[in-house]
Amino acid sequence: MKIPGRLLWKVLPILVLLHLTATAITAQRFEVPPTLPAQRLVRVSLLSGDGFRVQPQVPTDGLMAHFTIQSDAGTFRANSIEMLRIRVAEIPAIMELNKTSKTQVFAQSVGRNAVRPVTAAGQMVMHPVDTVKGLPSGVGRFFGRVGLAGQKLKEAATEPEGAPASEKAGQFATTAGQATRNVFGYEEERRHLAKQLHVDPYTTNPVLSKQLDDFALTAFRAHVGVTTTIGVLVPGSMAITATRVVSTWVWDKPKADLIVQNQKTLQRLLVPDKVIRAFMQNRAIPLSVQTEFVSNLDRLSGVPGTAEAVTLASTAQSEEQARFLTSSVGMLVRYNETQTPITRLIVRRAIIGRDRNGAVVVQAPVDYVSWTELISTFAHRSDLAGSRRTIWLTGQLSPVSRENFKTLGWTVNQKVNPIPDAG
Repeated sequence: MKIPGRLLWKVLPILVLLHLTATAITAQRFEVPPTLPAQRLVRVSLLSGDGFRVQPQVPTDGLMAHFTIQSDAGTFRANSIEMLRIRVAEIPAIMELNKTSKTQVFAQSVGRNAVRPVTAAGQMVMHPVDTVKGLPSGVGRFFGRVGLAGQKLKEAATEPEGAPASEKAGQFATTAGQATRNVFGYEEERRHLAKQLHVDPYTTNPVLSKQLDDFALTAFRAHVGVTTTIGVLVPGSMAITATRVVSTWVWDKPKADLIVQNQKTLQRLLVPDKVIRAFMQNRAIPLSVQTEFVSNLDRLSGVPGTAEAVTLASTAQSEEQARFLTSSVGMLVRYNETQTPITRLIVRRAIIGRDRNGAVVVQAPVDYVSWTELISTFAHRSDLAGSRRTIWLTGQLSPVSRENFKTLGWTVNQKVNPIPDAG
C-alpha cells in the first residue's frame, strides 16, 4: 500500500524511532539468568529449620527465583521469594497437625465418633513435579510487548450472559479450585484452625489444605477442639503476606461474607459486572489473594484505571501471577500514601502508576532481574518515556541490569517492602 506524501512525513519519524530502538535492542548483549546461592537472595533463617532445608543453589528465570524445599512433610517448590516465605511458614503447621493427630485424646475422640482418621503428613508427599506440571507462564508475561495484551484483556471481560443469581453465587464460592464445604460449622472450624496455626485457610498447598480439611471435619463431627502451640513458633506475618486487616478478614469472616464484601467493593469502585465475574471466578486466584488485591485497589479509590487493573488480574494463570499483580498494587498504595499521590493507573501488560508530578512509577515485586531481551524491551517502552521514570523492586537487579536501567534514565530502588504500611 502506497502512503500519501503528507502522511509519510508524519509517520516517518515514528518508523525511524521504532527501527532505531529495535536495532539497539538487537545489538545488545543479553544475560543468561544465573543460578544463585540461596543466601544471596533471602535471609539465612528462611533456608533451614526444624524439619526442613532449602536447596542451596537457586535457579532464576530473569525475574523470579525458583526454590526447592526439602522437608519431613515432603518436597515443595516455591516459584518466588514470597512463596518461599509462605511454604516455609506452612511446614511447622503441617508438622504440628501431624503430631496432634497422634495424641491419645484426639485419637479416642475420633474413634468414639466413628470419624475417618486424619492422614499423617508424612504419608502425603508433594513432589516438585506436582507443582510445575502444566504450570502456566510466569510473571514474564507482564513485561512483554504491549501490543500483545489487548486481546487477552478483551477476552477476560467476556462471559456468557443469563446465569441465575444463585448459580453466580455458587461459582464465586469455588475460588482456588475447591468447592465450598460449608457444612454447618465446618468452615468456621477450618478458619479457626488456620488462625491458630497462623496459616492461610485458602492455601494452595495440597498437603496442608488436606490436613485443614480433615482436622476441621474431625473437630466438627467429634466435637473435639484442636489445640496447637504453633503461635510461638511462626510469626503470622510470614504465613499470610498481606496487611493485618486482610489477615483478620481471611481468618474471621465466613467465606461467603468475604466473597460478597469483595464483590461490593469492586462495584463501589465502578468495575463493570462482567469484569467482576471474570475476576472472582478465576480459580488461579486464592480467595485470600483476591481479598488482598481488592483491598489494595480500594485504597487507590478514585484513581482512573481501576477497572483495567481488575481486568488484567482476571487473566492471571497462576497463583504467582495473581500475587505479582496484588503486590504491584500494594506497592503503588505505599507510594501513593508515603511519596507522591498516584493520579492514574497505566494498565498495559502490567499495572503501572503515574504520579501527580507526571512521573512513571513501576512497582515490580520480582526477585532477581537479569538483562534479558524481555527486560530490555520493557525498559525501552516508548509509552513509558518521560521526564522521570522510577522502578521499585522487592528484590534486586543484576549489575548489568542496574547499569542499563540507569543509562536509559530510570531511577532504581531495590529491596522495597511490598506491603502497604497502614491497613
